[in-house]
Amino acid sequence: MDIQQKDLNDVTVFTVKGRVDSEGAVDLDLALRTATTEGKHKMVLELSDVRYMNSSGLRTLADILTQNRADGGDLKLAAMNPKVLRVLQIIGFEKFFNIYPTIDAAVKSY
Repeated sequence: MDIQQKDLNDVTVFTVKGRVDSEGAVDLDLALRTATTEGKHKMVLELSDVRYMNSSGLRTLADILTQNRADGGDLKLAAMNPKVLRVLQIIGFEKFFNIYPTIDAAVKSY
């Protein structure tokens, strides 16, 4: 799995590529928690190249969303792969996350 990070204004954008399985979820969790430790609580996760996400990855998203909102920020999802979006819909996560068609739309929503 590959995770790229860049800052756009005061929003941290993560572009994730590959499988967010048990191993990938650890890497994703580390990247997102490192950013929150640095005071970055406004985040966008770009997931167009993520074809699979297991429960470990979903737990990471939920944990970071909760932490960021408690700290005045958020975790917004952008350009989601339809398969991963469908998983979020099946388990009801789309009710909790703001999901945008593009990174730009997600960043502008802040």
